[in-house]
Amino acid sequence: MAIETDELSSDSPAPEAPPAAAPAPAGVPAPTGLTDANVDEDIEARSPVRLALAVAFPTIGAAMMVGGVFTGISPRPVAAVAGLLGVALALGIHRIKRGPLVANLLVALGLFVIGIVVLLPSVGDMLHVSGLAGSAVRGRSLLRPPVEFLSGWRAIVGWLMACVGFAGAWLALDVDRPSLGLLLPLPVAAIAGISVPKDSQVVSGLAVLVLFAIGLGLLSSEQSGGADGTRPTAAYEMRKALKALPLLAVLTLGLYFLATHADFLFPKSLIDPAQQPQKPKTVPLSQVQDRVLFSVESKLTGPWRIGGLDVYQGNAWRLPPFAANQLKPVNESGVVDAALPVGPAATFRVAGLGGAVLPGLPNTVAVRAQGPTLSYDARNGNIRLANGQVTPGLTYTVFGSPLAKVSDLKAINDTEFDKIDPKIRAYGLQIPPMPPAVASLIDQAPKTSKFDTYQFLFSHTLKDITAKGAGAPVDISADRVNDLIGGSKTGSPYEIVATQAMLARWIGIPSRIGYGFDQGTVVGNVREVRPNNGISFVEVYFPGKKWIPIIGTPEKAEPTVGSDPSLQKKDASIKPSNDIAVQLYLPTFTPPPSVLGKQIAVGVLLAIPFLLFLYLLYLLYPGLKKARLRSQRRAAALEAGTRARVALAYSEWRDYATDFGFFYPTDTPLMFLDRFIDDEEHNELAWLTTRTIWGDLQGADDPALATVAEELSRALRRRLASAQPGTVRLVAGVSRLSLRDPYAPETDLTLKRQPRKERSDEAIPVG
Repeated sequence: MAIETDELSSDSPAPEAPPAAAPAPAGVPAPTGLTDANVDEDIEARSPVRLALAVAFPTIGAAMMVGGVFTGISPRPVAAVAGLLGVALALGIHRIKRGPLVANLLVALGLFVIGIVVLLPSVGDMLHVSGLAGSAVRGRSLLRPPVEFLSGWRAIVGWLMACVGFAGAWLALDVDRPSLGLLLPLPVAAIAGISVPKDSQVVSGLAVLVLFAIGLGLLSSEQSGGADGTRPTAAYEMRKALKALPLLAVLTLGLYFLATHADFLFPKSLIDPAQQPQKPKTVPLSQVQDRVLFSVESKLTGPWRIGGLDVYQGNAWRLPPFAANQLKPVNESGVVDAALPVGPAATFRVAGLGGAVLPGLPNTVAVRAQGPTLSYDARNGNIRLANGQVTPGLTYTVFGSPLAKVSDLKAINDTEFDKIDPKIRAYGLQIPPMPPAVASLIDQAPKTSKFDTYQFLFSHTLKDITAKGAGAPVDISADRVNDLIGGSKTGSPYEIVATQAMLARWIGIPSRIGYGFDQGTVVGNVREVRPNNGISFVEVYFPGKKWIPIIGTPEKAEPTVGSDPSLQKKDASIKPSNDIAVQLYLPTFTPPPSVLGKQIAVGVLLAIPFLLFLYLLYLLYPGLKKARLRSQRRAAALEAGTRARVALAYSEWRDYATDFGFFYPTDTPLMFLDRFIDDEEHNELAWLTTRTIWGDLQGADDPALATVAEELSRALRRRLASAQPGTVRLVAGVSRLSLRDPYAPETDLTLKRQPRKERSDEAIPVG
C-alpha cells in the first residue's frame, strides 16, 4: 500500500520518543561514533616526532622565502635554523608535560633564546639586541628589498621563524590539528614572497611547494596506520618516497616551465613601468628639516651632483627609465670610467643624508670607499649603495675629470658631434621642432663652433629672462620656450634651466638637466651642505669631454667652464626658490608611506578567488566522499552476500535520515519506526532487516531479498528528500553528520578489519 509523499516529511507530527531506549538485542550494532577513550588512544598512537618532522618541512619552505628578502646566503640558513628550533621547542615542551604556568614560561624563554642564538658568534650584538632590532624596525620603510641582513634583522627573523615553527608544531602535537600546523607557515611564505626579488620568486616558490608536499606526505603516512596502531615500516616508507621522487621532479620542472615560459599563465603587461621615464616629484623646502646633509673637503666649490633628467617626453623633462640604468658594482680599483683622465677629488662625509644615492662630481672617474658596496650608474652618473640606505659617518672620496678649457671646447667641430655614441644621441637630442623665437635667436648666434653658438644662447637666457616664482619642475613646451625668449621673458628658475637644455638640443648638442647641490657653508677646511644649497643646472655633452655642467650668474654672460675652479660658482640672486627641484633625490628623516599595506591588499585580493574555490571544495567534499563510499561499499557488499547487502541498504537509509536531522543512533530498525507515522514501506524494510540480521532469515542466501531491501531503501530516501524544501535537500547533500557518526560502521566492508580473535562476540558477521 503506497503512502503519500509527505508522510515522511520532517513537518509531520512524530510520536513522542520514549523516555529511555530499550536495550538492543544481542547482535544489534552498538551506538556509532568514537568514544573519548578511542580518541585518546588514537592521539597517543601518533608519533610526536613524525608530526614535528612533517611540520618542519613547510617551516623550512617559509624560511627559504623569508630569507630571500635579504641579501647574501646566510639569511635562508639562519631563518631555517630558527624555524627548526621553534619546532624542537614545541616537541620538547610536549614531552615534558608540565603544568600550564611552567609550559608558558618555557615557551616565552625558549623563543627569546632562539632570537639570541641566531646572533652568534657576535657576542656584542647579543648584548644590544633590543636596540639593534628597534633600529631595523625604524628603517624598514626606507629600505627596498633585498636589504642587508644586519644584526637587528637577524634577531627579528629568528623570532619570527621560531614563532612560526613553534605554533605549527604546537597545533599538530597539543591541539591535535596537524593539518592546520602544516598549513600555518604558508601565509608567512606568501607574504614574504611579495618582497622577494623577481628573479628568485619562482625558485623560492617551488621550494616552498616541494617542501610542503614532503611534509604532507609524512603527515599522510603518519595518519595511515592500521586499526591496531601499526604503521608502515621505515623501509616501506623509504621505497614509497623513492618511487614518488621522479613524479615530484617532473611536476616541479613542469611548474617551473609554466611559471617562466608560459605567458598565458602570467601574460606580459602592455606597459612596463620600469621602461617608462618618470616625472620627478618635489617637496617644498619649507617642509624639509634644516640640517647638515653632508660635508665636503675639496678645492672645488661644486656642483655636488646627485643625478639628472635626460628624457624629454610629453612637454616634460623626466628621469631616465629604471630599466635603462647602467648600474655596475664599483670594483677594488674604484675606477668607473677609464676613458677620462683623473682630475680634482672631493672627500664626502655623510651626516643627515638618507636614501641610497650619494653626492658626487660631474664625470666621475673613480670612487674610493670603505664599508658598504657601491654601484655606479654610467648613464645617469649616480653613485649608489648596492644595498640598504646611507648611514651617518660614511666617508668616501670621488675623483672627477679635469675641468674643460674653453679653447678645447671651441676646437670641437660639427663632424665630431656626429660621431657621438648613438645611445646618447637617442635620448640626448630628443626635442620637438624649434619655435620661431628660438629660430630667430639661433640665426643671430655666431657659427664659428657649437660652443660659441651655445655660449651666445646660454648668455641670452641669463641676460633677458627674469627669474620669478618657484623652482619646482613643471612641464615646459616649445611654445613656453618661445614665450620666455620672445614674449614675457619671465620664468621660474627651473624653466630657465630647462630652456637652456632645450636650446642645446636645438643646435645639436646633447643635454640634460642635472640636479644636486652647490657651494655650502665653509666650516674650517670643509664645506657643510644643507637642503637650501640645492640647485638644478644644465649639462651639455661634448665629444671627448663628456657631460659638462654649466652654471651661470645674472651678472656674467660667460659660462662657468675653464681651468679656474673659482669660476664654478653661482650668485645668490639666482638661487632656487623655496621649491627646489631636487627633493625627490634628497630623502629626509620622514619615512615614505609604507607599501606593505598595499602589498598585503593585493595579496589578499589575489588570494580571495583561490580561497573561495577552496571553500567551495570544502563544502562539496562531503557529498563527493559519500558518493565514493557508497560505490565502494556496494561493491564490497555485493561480493559478501545477501546479509551484507540488506545491512548496507538499511544503513544507507539511516545515514540519509541522519543528514536530514533524524539522528537516533541507539534506535534499532523496529524502534526507529516509532519516530515516524505508520508507513508500509518503512515497516517492510525494518522487519526485513531485523529478520535478515538477527532472525529467521540469517542463513538465507536469496539475492531477491537483498534487491527488495535496496529498492525499499531507495524509495524511502527519495520520498524523504522530495518532502523537504530545496535548501534543506542541498544542505543534507553536503552534510557531514553521516560521515562523522555513521549508523552501522560494522557494515562497511571497505574498512580495515581487526583480526577475528579481537572482535567482539556481538559484532555482526557480515562477511
